[in-house]
Amino acid sequence: MPELPEIETVRIQLQRVLPGKRIKRVEILKPKSFQGKPEMAEGKKVLGVGRKAKLLLIDLEGETDLAIHFKMTGQLIYIGNGERVAGGHPTADFTGELPSKHTRVIFHLDKGTLFFNDQRIFGWVKAGNKEEIARMKFLKTLGPEPFVIDEKEFIKIINKRKKPIKLVLMDQTVLSGVGNIYANDACWEAKVNPRRLANTLTAKQNKELFEGVIRVLEEGIKYGGATAADAKYIDLHGMGGHYQEHFRVYDREGELCLRDDGGIIHRFVLGGRGTYLCPVCQK
Repeated sequence: MPELPEIETVRIQLQRVLPGKRIKRVEILKPKSFQGKPEMAEGKKVLGVGRKAKLLLIDLEGETDLAIHFKMTGQLIYIGNGERVAGGHPTADFTGELPSKHTRVIFHLDKGTLFFNDQRIFGWVKAGNKEEIARMKFLKTLGPEPFVIDEKEFIKIINKRKKPIKLVLMDQTVLSGVGNIYANDACWEAKVNPRRLANTLTAKQNKELFEGVIRVLEEGIKYGGATAADAKYIDLHGMGGHYQEHFRVYDREGELCLRDDGGIIHRFVLGGRGTYLCPVCQK
């Protein structure tokens, strides 16, 4: 699933190519993937591309916005002006002919085309007026992003919880934008066992966890997010992210800990998600 760094990478890329372009027509290939009335977006010029946690927001002129949730396998691909910009869940669609069998919504622009693809059809695009989008239940229930709070507020938030720290980090109503990959690596940064109850962390671990969350998210954005495990061997011609080359523990089962402490990365399931730790340094 695309996480905050992956969605922020999409935002940055689309902000470069979409503003000023006008949506001539919205073609819906899968009704389940589109909410609202397409005519609300048709004829409107794109003013900018924003993000709230894992939700991408396209600001249109007038009173309309587009909200896009990628869920597990969503992606946006812009083709136009001799270039191709692809982001989201990386698959062969990044470089293949479009529309493909995974294309759900097509935005025909006055200059180029924007494709919303989604293999598993869990993601969605919603057209609505700005007030309606802002009132979406999904947005109203989000906790703060790590980037907009300080260490003191972060500790206050997590110290209330009597759940495993990794699950607290991933709870979007508590802290928004941190997904499985970055929660695993942040716990390693703080030398914290992902199973540890959040309210049992020491002051030192709290501080190092906050710093670790910020560090891995910033690195994720720097490297364009992570290319999913099922796309590792697809030739994406540089379009996929590269954070996977900097994983601390995620997806490194059986490998040596990067701290050179003799630990072998172990994988187990926590909260239904693959979880990784070094049993030597993460207590």
